Amino acid sequence: MAPTFSISVPIGAWHPLLRECLQSLVIQTPRPNVALLDASGDPRVKADADAFGDLIVYRRHGPDGGQSDAILEGWANAPGDVLGWLNADDALYPGALARAAAKFEQDAALGVVYGHSVIIDDDFAVVGYHWAVEPPSELLLSGDIISQPSCFFRRDAYEKAGGLDADLHYTMDWDLWVRLWRDGAKFDFIDEVMSRVLWTKEAKTGGFGAARRKELARIIDQNASPVRRLKSKLGFALHHVFEYMMPSALARALRGRLSPGGAVINGLGRNGEIESVATLPVVHYLPEPAGKLRLFFADKADVSVTAGDCVLSASGEEIAVDLPVPQAPGETMMLTIRNEGAGSAVFTGLRFD
Repeated sequence: MAPTFSISVPIGAWHPLLRECLQSLVIQTPRPNVALLDASGDPRVKADADAFGDLIVYRRHGPDGGQSDAILEGWANAPGDVLGWLNADDALYPGALARAAAKFEQDAALGVVYGHSVIIDDDFAVVGYHWAVEPPSELLLSGDIISQPSCFFRRDAYEKAGGLDADLHYTMDWDLWVRLWRDGAKFDFIDEVMSRVLWTKEAKTGGFGAARRKELARIIDQNASPVRRLKSKLGFALHHVFEYMMPSALARALRGRLSPGGAVINGLGRNGEIESVATLPVVHYLPEPAGKLRLFFADKADVSVTAGDCVLSASGEEIAVDLPVPQAPGETMMLTIRNEGAGSAVFTGLRFD
C-alpha cells in the first residue's frame, strides 16, 4: 500500500517564503496531509493559509508551546503513516515525496529515508548543497548528517523511538535521528535533492548561544566518543563563526586551509570550488516563469554553463544566462557548470530573474 504523508508546518513568524513552502507541497504526488500551526499573530499568515485551503487539513492560529509542541500538534491532527515537517522558509523539491514513497513501498522494514538539500542565503540565492549531508552511518552520533526538511520517517518507528522531545528547541531533529538510530530503525539515503533550505543570520540554528550549546552538548556527550566529542563541538563552533560572523571571502579562505579537500557533492565543493564539472538541480516558485539565470563567482571565472537547452561559454564574476524557454514555477532544471580555466572556479550563488 502506498504510504500517506503527514507534514507539519510550524510558524512562529510570517516569512515571505511561506507561500513558496506551501506551493512546494501542493505539487507533490502523493499529496500530503498538511497541518499549519501558526503562533505568529500575523494576518499575512492567515491570508497565505487561505490561499492553500485545499492543501491544509488542519490549521490553528494562536499561541503554542514552541516549535516542537506545534509539530506534535500537527502530526496528531493530520493523518499519515509517514511524518515530516517544514519551516515556513523551507520548500520541497518537485518529486520529493514520490521518491520517499517509492523507498517505503519497496522496503516494509524501512523506518527513515532522507536526501540532499540545496541552500539559499539571505538574498534567496542558491549557494550550493547542504555540505554536512552524508549516507547513514555511526557519524550521526557525533554530527547531524541529515538535513531535516529532506527527511521522512514512519510514524510507528517514530513512536517506538519515543517521539519528538518537546523540551528541545534547537536540536529536536538531531535528537530524534539519534534515538531512531539507537532504537534500530532502518535508514536509507536518496542521492538526490529533496528540499531547499534557507540559511540566514536570523535563523535560530544559526545562533550559538548558551541554550543551543547546551542542547548540542547533551547529544554529543551522550553518544560520541571522547575524541569525537571534541571534534564535534569544535566543528559546530567553527561552522557558526564561518557561516554567520566572517565575511564570506575570508571564511572560504580559512575553511580551505583548515579542511583542504573537504566535502564535494556532484562536483561542487563546500566552499563553492569547481575543479572540473559541477551539477546542481535548481527550481523556483516565483509567481511567473523565469527567463533569466544569474550566476555569481568569487572571482572572474571562465566557464561553460548548460541550463536546460541553453549552452553558454562566458567569463566573469557575474554571468547572465537567457533561457530560450522560460523556466516554469515548480519545475526542476539541471544546471551544469564546467570550469574552463586553469584554476578552480569558485561559485557563490545563482538567482532566477
